[in-house]
Amino acid sequence: MELRNDLYTVKNETQEDNGWQYEIALNPDCFIYQAHFPGEPITPGACLLQIARELLEEHLHTSLVIVYIKDVKFMSVIKPEETPTILYRFSHIDETVEDEVKVRAMVVSDNKSLCSLSFTCKKL
Repeated sequence: MELRNDLYTVKNETQEDNGWQYEIALNPDCFIYQAHFPGEPITPGACLLQIARELLEEHLHTSLVIVYIKDVKFMSVIKPEETPTILYRFSHIDETVEDEVKVRAMVVSDNKSLCSLSFTCKKL
């Protein structure tokens, strides 16, 4: 299931010296927030990882499947009403010979780290 244009929309993509970033807007009316959790919605960790994969697919222009999660750290709860816009900063993308892509990314808002991700995808 793709989350783009339902849970989030892309507002901007920017190339930086040490990588690239996507600015996304979270949709507090998405059905996911109605279940997670009613009256006190927070963005599920699995969704944060799925968004990273979808953004990586867009950046690389290829379909991917996550095959290995090295590290995920949650530093703060992301509530769509309090933090409607977040940045995904991709600082490391290593495309290997075996059609794998190793990735490191940070999710931030107002220069505050919310989540760090390190995972490997396989190109389809």
